[in-house]
Amino acid sequence: MTTSMLKFTACILMLIDHIGLMFFPKTIFLRMIGRLSFPIFAYLIAIGYSKTKSFYKYVYRIFIFAVVSQMPFSVAFSEQIKINSLSDFLNFFIGKPYLHLNIFFTLAIGLIVIRVWDTGESKFFKTMSILALSIMAETFNTDYGLYGVAIILSFYIFRDSKVKMLISQVIVYLLFNASGTLLYVYEIQGKAINPSYFVQILSLLSLIFIFRYNGKKGRNLRYAFYAFYPMHLLILGIIKILT
Repeated sequence: MTTSMLKFTACILMLIDHIGLMFFPKTIFLRMIGRLSFPIFAYLIAIGYSKTKSFYKYVYRIFIFAVVSQMPFSVAFSEQIKINSLSDFLNFFIGKPYLHLNIFFTLAIGLIVIRVWDTGESKFFKTMSILALSIMAETFNTDYGLYGVAIILSFYIFRDSKVKMLISQVIVYLLFNASGTLLYVYEIQGKAINPSYFVQILSLLSLIFIFRYNGKKGRNLRYAFYAFYPMHLLILGIIKILT
């Protein structure tokens, strides 16, 4: 698969996921499919960094689309829309009822983390800088947060080995999900298990697509893929408001 094919696949998976989340929340199958989307985007960020001619232009482009996408993101995922004042507008822009930033912010932070890892002069500097950036992702509640940043960095570090990539992704998944899963199993005490709690493990199946990557760019549709994110959120958000 080329870069453009991976992007197209990730976009379709993401669209299915968002349709399921917004309109068919009880149809878990759609969310299961959607779990494969983010790791592909994370991998593309890692590969994109290794191939970009200008890191600063790359991260600037990601950040610009993060800002542009925040309003459509809030439109799509805000439960209620009431804008009667400047304060209401600002609350709506960042998302109600709490701050929640879109996935482009996570990708931007992950990209900066890769840069720190790649150019840091000392292990202490790298560790403290990556920790600070990860805390930033959690503090500002970016989509996937620290978990997403860890996925991106591990993809970059082990990008040249499929075996190490697989092992690292399993480890990242277990670090961020296993304890919560075990606690959930303990708390239900014989009650019916909610399958949605275990859906995230399916994200590992994204490696099926990632391992087929052939290193080629494919068709140059970079900005079309960037624009797809805010556009599809805006359209789905408008449909949700009107229905």
